[in-house]
Amino acid sequence: MTSSVLSAYLEKQQNYVPRGRNVLHTIFEKHFKDFCNLYEEKYADRYGRFHLARIMDVAEHFLTCGDYLNGVARIRCTNSECGHDYFRPFSCKGFYLCPSCSQKRTILLTEHFTEEVFLKLPHRQFVFTFPKALRVYFRNDRKLFADFSRLIFAMIKEFYKEAAGIEIITGMVIAYQTFGDMLRFNPHFHAIVLEGGFDEDGNFVFIPFSGLEKMTEYFRRKVINLFLVKNLISKSFSLNLLSWKHSGFSIDNSVRILTDKAGISLAEYITRAPVSLKKLHYEPFKGRVLFHTRYNQYFGENIHMFDGPDFLAELTQHIPPKSIQYIRRYGLYASRTRGKWTEHPEIIKHAPSGWKAAQQESSGNEKTIDEEESEVSDRTSRKAWARLLTKVYEIDPMVCPKCGSEMRVIAVIRNPPEIRKILKHLRNIGRPPPGVDHSNIAV
Repeated sequence: MTSSVLSAYLEKQQNYVPRGRNVLHTIFEKHFKDFCNLYEEKYADRYGRFHLARIMDVAEHFLTCGDYLNGVARIRCTNSECGHDYFRPFSCKGFYLCPSCSQKRTILLTEHFTEEVFLKLPHRQFVFTFPKALRVYFRNDRKLFADFSRLIFAMIKEFYKEAAGIEIITGMVIAYQTFGDMLRFNPHFHAIVLEGGFDEDGNFVFIPFSGLEKMTEYFRRKVINLFLVKNLISKSFSLNLLSWKHSGFSIDNSVRILTDKAGISLAEYITRAPVSLKKLHYEPFKGRVLFHTRYNQYFGENIHMFDGPDFLAELTQHIPPKSIQYIRRYGLYASRTRGKWTEHPEIIKHAPSGWKAAQQESSGNEKTIDEEESEVSDRTSRKAWARLLTKVYEIDPMVCPKCGSEMRVIAVIRNPPEIRKILKHLRNIGRPPPGVDHSNIAV
């Protein structure tokens, strides 16, 4: 860098501060043991008698996130005259509890969808909700959502076929979310749907939307019938549900996606985690958690107070079963279909730039993953760490804030006694890492 460019850069560049422990870690450290001890007696009937083992596994990983004693990477400036360095703790990748890891996952998925999946054509968001009487079934069977993801896509295809008068192929990304405001259990679906599809000649057929009354009623009957087929409800209860004037079923499709910015915002929204640290305040002396949000008409308040174990019960009920992903892709956006985009010039014309770049690099051989489930690989996540920090915070952790030179990882340290020595030294020279409990670092 020239001196003028370097000066301008360093004026804007902030020091990268490796994250440490946060308020959610504190809540878990103070109350998770009590929560586990109370689970069978107080929470099992409501939240699931066999769910505790899964909660404990996820929580164990979360409690190690940002803990320097579980391993650090040493990152140093490559300029020998500078020598600036810092230590970064390992992350847990437990996005359903960890706000930091969740944010990274959200950004990576958003990039994947907007730069590699969504065609440069109009899309629309659909939100599908269910009556309270049926929500408990989703809590008791945590894999039930998959059947309704397929039902929703089949319904969209049927609607498009009837509206167009011909068979067309469309695309959809659908996200199942279990949480509503203040962490209450409220299973619903967000779907980003292509507004139309391609016919057998490769022509794009735009499908406009007007009223949703007929689709909502069709959705209600299809859902009730699926509950019947799976023997989850009785015939008499199904007839009772069909008789309700206010059914509790709803579909909203008021949000259109016509720009890249709108697509990014919506993709971030449907991939977000159940809780944000900005909404939490912990009172350690009383052992209470204050949850701040916008005014909620359902609760009649914008602040809700939880006892520590009760808060953990509400939060951990949203942890999915192991290896289950709540975001799925269908039609044109399923991996197998995207792998065949190269055979259709009319689709290539509208393909996103990231997909086109990947095709040039791989000579048309796209790597495919599961047909429906969407997730970010560990390798992709690790490679993206520095880039994502730059994107979100305008801080590049691999550029020295002192001289502007490149920084590199020079060591990975996993030995706890060695890490304690390092942390003690950093404290003694006035450079203690953030979020470190120095009472635990005595050598």
